[in-house]
Formats: sequence, C-alpha cells, structure tokens
Amino acid sequence: MSYQVGLDLGSAGTKIATEWGVTTTRRRCRDAPAAEIAQLLDDLAALHGEPPSRVAMTHSVSWPHEYLEQLRQDLIDAGRADVLFVPAPHAAAIAFDADVRMPEHSTVAVFDFGATGADITLLRKQGVFLLAGRPERVDIGGFDLDDLVVEHVVAKLGARSPALVQSCVEAKELLGSCPEVRIPVVSDEVREVRLSRLEFEAIIRPSVELAVEALDRVVRSAGLCVPDVILLVGGSSRIPLVVKEISERLRIPVLLAPDGASATGAFLEARQLEPEPVGEPEVWVPAPREEAEPKRRIPTTPFIAVGLLVLVLGGGWAAHEAMNQPEVETTSVELAPPGTAVLPHF
Repeated sequence: MSYQVGLDLGSAGTKIATEWGVTTTRRRCRDAPAAEIAQLLDDLAALHGEPPSRVAMTHSVSWPHEYLEQLRQDLIDAGRADVLFVPAPHAAAIAFDADVRMPEHSTVAVFDFGATGADITLLRKQGVFLLAGRPERVDIGGFDLDDLVVEHVVAKLGARSPALVQSCVEAKELLGSCPEVRIPVVSDEVREVRLSRLEFEAIIRPSVELAVEALDRVVRSAGLCVPDVILLVGGSSRIPLVVKEISERLRIPVLLAPDGASATGAFLEARQLEPEPVGEPEVWVPAPREEAEPKRRIPTTPFIAVGLLVLVLGGGWAAHEAMNQPEVETTSVELAPPGTAVLPHF
C-alpha cells in the first residue's frame, strides 16, 4: 500500500497530511527538526505497516539557504534523504488552487499569521506558483498576542501563575467566537476576570496593524500584479480583527484557509511527484487462423472414368447429328378473321 505524506512543522504543533486527512501532533524536538521528522515517519510506518513512499515538508521562505542545507544533511544522516522541501506559502496556494481551480495568471497573497510571526508572500499562477513581489516577514505572532493578554490580566490582578497564563491563552482563542470570556483565578479566594472581545481587540490592535501594513507593502511592491484574493493561513489569522483590518485597508476579497492547508499542499506535491506504477506490458497475440475445410475430391475409379468418357462422346455425337439435319422451311398460315354472329329476331 503506497501512500504519501505532507508535513508542516509549525511552532505550536506539526500538521501531518495524508490521503486519510490532516492530524496535529505536539512538537517534541524543537531544536532538532530532523530528529522529529524521522520520529514522525517511524510512527507512520508502524501505523500503516510500511514507510511512506514520498514525503514533502514545508519551510518558511525566510529560512536562509544555509539552514535548509543543514537540515537536508541532518535528514540524510537520519536516513531520510528523500524528503522534498516546499515553501509554506506555495503549499498553501497549491491546496487552495486544488479546491477553487484558480485561472491562469491569477494572483494570490498568502498571509501566514502563525505563532512566531507573519509571513506575507505574493504568488502568481503561471503553470506553477511563482513569486510576484518581495516577501516580507513581521516578527509578531500568536505568542506575542498571548503575552499581551497575560500582561493585561496580570495588571488587573497584581498576581501571576502558570495556571493563569494558560487560562489567558485559552481565553484568547475563545474570543474569536465568543463576545466575552471569564478567566478563573485560583488564590486565597476563587475569583474571575472578565475579558471582552472589544477589550481584547484594543490590546492587540497595534500589533495587528503592523502585520497588515506589511501586507500592504508587499501588495504595492508587485505593481500591476494586484492579488485577486488574500488567503489567510495560521492560527492567529482566525482572529476577527485580522480579517476586518485587512478588508478595510486593502479592499481585496479575504478567504480563510482550512486548518492544515500548508500540510495538505505539501501532500499534494508529494503525490504529484510519485511515479506512476509500471504495469506488465501487454502482448497482443493474434487468434489462430481457421483453415478452410479442403474440398472433397471425388475419387476417380476406372468405372467412373468410363462413364465420364461415354458422356463426353455421347454429347459430342448428339451435337454432330443436330448440325447435319436438313433445314425445314417454315410457312405462315393466315387465318380468316372471325365472323360476326347475328342474333335472331323474335
């Protein structure tokens, strides 16, 4: 059973895309991505009974060439020399194009607002996706927004604890769909802190505006290559304020990519590069010719030969006699026309 795998190593977790769907695992080897990839592939081999036939993983366009080469060498040392590298924005665009079938020469701006930063890339479809502008990265991500919420709540309470920090992170994620969240505080007495969406948006607005300004610069750097759509990728891009700020500033349609879109795009690339199975060659064997049934020959016996000779001689004699008979004159006899019958009168 041959299968392919797409990997997206995010800061918060790793997305694994196969033909059976997308799953998320926690990062286990943050400082050793090659070891983590090898462990993930070993887990897949144990689950499916064999290793994947093709593996593709995403990477940030901001990663330097030296880092990619070192990662490739680490993968080779770990026995994974066949891992394909796919830029993360290209992978997201490939997954998006597989769903909507973008017209040729159309342009998409990928706004990847993840845990550690915002990567903005403009891509144009010309058979494949090519860079249409200068990519830009803003080092403001979901972790920074978490810190802003934590500092805001801690300033209200005057206390800080690991449990409170975790509650603030969960509250930030809930405010994407809830107008207000109550954060429990466990101390000498049980209390709670209310955090509304309006309050949350006021806290994070300056950071969000910095990321949106970078998107605006990337779009303007492309000149006439204005994007037809802005594709939002990453957990922080699901915050309603992000969608609102982009729509109001750029006046370009905004679409939110499904969770795990980059991993799905990497999987599609891996599947596309999988060689077609070579089947056994088909040999056409013509059907045997049916021999015509030979004509039955009448055996020639002495008696039959004598009979044939008699017929031939007899036919020749009859023809000779017919030719030697005297000619007979033929005369025509003229008959009188029939009379007219007269009926008697009474």
